[in-house]
Amino acid sequence: MIANRSDSYLAIIKKNRSFRYLWYGQVVSELGDWLNSIAIYTLILEVSNSSMALAGVMMAKLLPIVVISPIAGVVIDRFDRKWVMIASDLGRFVIVLGFLTVDGPEDIVIVFILTLLSTALTGFFEPARSAIIPSLIPRKNLVAANALSGSTWSVMLAFGAAMGGLIVSIAGIRTAFIIDAFTFLLSAFLLFNLPSNAPGLKKDELANGWSNLRDGLRYLLAEPVILVLTLLKSGLALAGGIMTLIPLYANQLYSKPEKISLAIGILYSARGLGAAIGPPLARKIFGDSPKALQVCIGASFILGAVCYYLFALSANLWSASLALGLATLFGSIVWVYSTALIHLEAPNHYLGRIFSVELGLLTLIMGLSNWAVGIGIDQFAMSVSTTAMWIAGIIAIPGFLWGGFIWLLQHRKG
Repeated sequence: MIANRSDSYLAIIKKNRSFRYLWYGQVVSELGDWLNSIAIYTLILEVSNSSMALAGVMMAKLLPIVVISPIAGVVIDRFDRKWVMIASDLGRFVIVLGFLTVDGPEDIVIVFILTLLSTALTGFFEPARSAIIPSLIPRKNLVAANALSGSTWSVMLAFGAAMGGLIVSIAGIRTAFIIDAFTFLLSAFLLFNLPSNAPGLKKDELANGWSNLRDGLRYLLAEPVILVLTLLKSGLALAGGIMTLIPLYANQLYSKPEKISLAIGILYSARGLGAAIGPPLARKIFGDSPKALQVCIGASFILGAVCYYLFALSANLWSASLALGLATLFGSIVWVYSTALIHLEAPNHYLGRIFSVELGLLTLIMGLSNWAVGIGIDQFAMSVSTTAMWIAGIIAIPGFLWGGFIWLLQHRKG
């Protein structure tokens, strides 16, 4: 089923004022995120030549979400999701300005602390944004809205990473942090235009946060399809160590800091471009029926593994960029389609807890993947190429498991 004009991305933005402002907020916020990331990666490479230090920053950008997710899920399903996002943006505005106090290697602890705090607030913002989408968009447009949201993340990755590399190399790290801070402020202003969005829990359901958390976990355990869909992004996160490999690969190619930052920006931009193409292309070719989404998810895991293997064989920046772009193209299909299937299948008042559990688990796996990459390279003297081959092999496993799960579901229905 080919999407018609009423389901086009431009039409969705034009016809849905609230979703339009949510999308505007996503654009500016994620642009700043990637400016921030390039600045932090460059800073770490300047003050430390340790792979573990770089992996440590990666984990600081990931692991707080694991701790905060159970709390965040309950908050998102108990309070107005609009104000949860605005409060998160304002908090990150203040925290990112704190990076301006870093003067040298002796302040590296401040970088870790500020990164931890900013990431913790992201643990509230992202699940709230995912949970609010079905309230702003008609059900028939949910797949298209998720594809647009996923592609926006990808374009901002490409544009923000490239811009970050240029800004850091030309204007310096501090400028990147200032721009990042004000993108959060602008995002909060845009989100103010959204309608109030209380999840609709009954008064007796609001009585106890722990009860809400237990209820959400019981729901996931009682609904195996939703549970497996919630775990799909954790399967993608097995390849999360690629985030540590990218700066190391750039550092392997070049010696000058300005060239390293530009190479990192190019590699991240390639990932963004690939991810931007993936979901819209798959939707145009295969349609957006649930069956099409399920098949595309399984195939994308396997094809993504092949692309990571090609990255392991890459001998220059451009072949590496192409391989990473294709790998992320397939990864974005898994990301967007798993979210769309959750939106189609799960009740609205559980979405905050579902997406928080999902984000917490995938972040934990991604953090462990980055830690494993740092250990492999520092302690076991593994090369970037060998490590990428391991990632390629591991990422194929969830694809086969998903295929078996879908076969089992169809066999039972039959």
